[in-house]
Amino acid sequence: MRALFLSASFGGGHLHANLAVHEALGCEGIERDYLEYIPLWQRLPVVGLYQFSLRHWPGLYGWFYRFTNRESEPRIITAQFDRAGLEAMRTDVLAFEPDVVVSSFPTATALAGRVREAVPHGFANVLVVTDFRAHRHWAQAAADLILAPSAEAAADLARFGIPPAKIAVTGLPVRRVFRELPPGEVLREKHGLDERPVILIASGATEAYRAQEEAVRAVIALGRPAQVVRFRKNGGVRREEHGPVRVLTYPVGRLFPELFAAADFLLGKAGGLTVAEALVAGKPYLVYKPIPGHEEANARWLEQKGAGRFAKSRRELGELLDAWLKDPVARAPLAERARALGRPDAALLAASRIRELVGVPA
Repeated sequence: MRALFLSASFGGGHLHANLAVHEALGCEGIERDYLEYIPLWQRLPVVGLYQFSLRHWPGLYGWFYRFTNRESEPRIITAQFDRAGLEAMRTDVLAFEPDVVVSSFPTATALAGRVREAVPHGFANVLVVTDFRAHRHWAQAAADLILAPSAEAAADLARFGIPPAKIAVTGLPVRRVFRELPPGEVLREKHGLDERPVILIASGATEAYRAQEEAVRAVIALGRPAQVVRFRKNGGVRREEHGPVRVLTYPVGRLFPELFAAADFLLGKAGGLTVAEALVAGKPYLVYKPIPGHEEANARWLEQKGAGRFAKSRRELGELLDAWLKDPVARAPLAERARALGRPDAALLAASRIRELVGVPA
C-alpha cells in the first residue's frame, strides 16, 4: 500500500498525528505540508493572520472559530481552499499514485477530493480529526472515512451531516515513542531531576503560547518546591534557580517525550495531540489560557471527563497549582482518569480501519 500524508504546519499536532498513522501502517508513504501546495500569494495572508491573531489578538481567532462553526457560514470562506493547490497536489498524486491520502487538516481532505476527480488513478480519502470536539470544518463530505478522537467528536460530525458509517472512533493517534517510554522515575534520574514535583509547560511547537511566562511565574510565586520544564526553539539547555523552584529550559526536539514522561503533570495550552499524549501517559492536565476555539473545547472536554482542570483566571490557576503541589493526592484521581481515557492503540486502530477501507489485509 502507498499513502500520501497531508498535514498543515499551523502546529506540530497535525504532523505528529500523521506520523503516528504512518508508523502503524508501516507502508510506503510520503509526507507533505498541505500549505506548501497553496500558492504563496494565497498562503501568506492566511498563515500570517493566524500567527498574528494567536500572538497578539487571540480573541479574533476565537471569533472566527465561532463564526465559521455554524451552518450559515458564508460559502466564500470554505470555497477559498477547495481548489487552491490543486495542480501541485495533482502532480504529487500522478507521480506517486497513492492508494490512500491521509489528511490531518480538514481543507486538505477537501482538496484531495477535488484532485481525485481530476486524475485517472483512484484513491481512498481519509481524514484524522485532531481535536476532541469537532468544528464544522472537520465535517468533510469528500472523506471516505473520518477518524474521530472521541465519541463527542463523532457526535459532532454526525450532527453536521456526516453519515455514521463514514465515522470511526479510534482515539487520536499517538506516536510509538509515547507508548514505549521507560518509567518516569528512570527518566527523572537520567535527566538529573530530583524529588520535587516536575511540571511540564505545554506550549506547543510554534511558540504561540502567549501565557508561557505567566504560567512559569505563577509556579515561582507560590514558593513551593517544584521543577518547571519548558521548551524553546532556539538555544541550549538552561537552568535557573528561584528559591525552591528550578526552571529548566530545553530546545524543542527529541528530548520532549522523555521529559514529558518524567513530569508529574502538564500546565499550559490544550493542543489535541498533547492532550492525547497526556491521556496515554496518565498525566493530569492543568489548562490555562488555551487558544480560543478548538483548544478551549479540548480543555472543557478534559475537565468534563475528569482528567484535567481548566483554570479560567490567574487566581484559579494559583489555587489549583497550590493544591496540586501541596498534596499529590489532589491530582491522583485525575491521573487515574486520564489513564483510563488514554488510547495507546489509536494509531493501530486507525491503521486497521484504513487497511479495511483500501482492501489491504493486515
